[in-house]
Amino acid sequence: MKKFPLIIGLITIVVIVGGVLLFSKNNSPSNSTPPPLPTSYEYFWGEGCPHCVNVEEFIKTWEGRDKVSIDKKEVFNNSANNKLFKQRGAYCNIKQNNMGVPLLFTPEGKCISGDVAIIDFFKSLKY
Repeated sequence: MKKFPLIIGLITIVVIVGGVLLFSKNNSPSNSTPPPLPTSYEYFWGEGCPHCVNVEEFIKTWEGRDKVSIDKKEVFNNSANNKLFKQRGAYCNIKQNNMGVPLLFTPEGKCISGDVAIIDFFKSLKY
């Protein structure tokens, strides 16, 4: 009878340590192999994001829109896009708590964040 609380205590510790190890590995995108660099610009945006609307309005009227390949990925409602968004941010050494949309990931592996910076980047492209 005296060993029963000791056994319960050991089982509890093993379950807690195992759970912490299991969940800490699954939540870190940096532990996985990053996807290869894209062949087009990856533009990450979110439904309801006002800064994303600014970029979208610019792209619609931008004279270079047909000369540059832009892969648009909505991240709030699409888990696969959200996972890629986090992986791209990790590639650029952006901490998870600093991640936000809009974000542009270039074929060279550069991250550009914010509507003004993305619009200025597109304006500077020579094609």
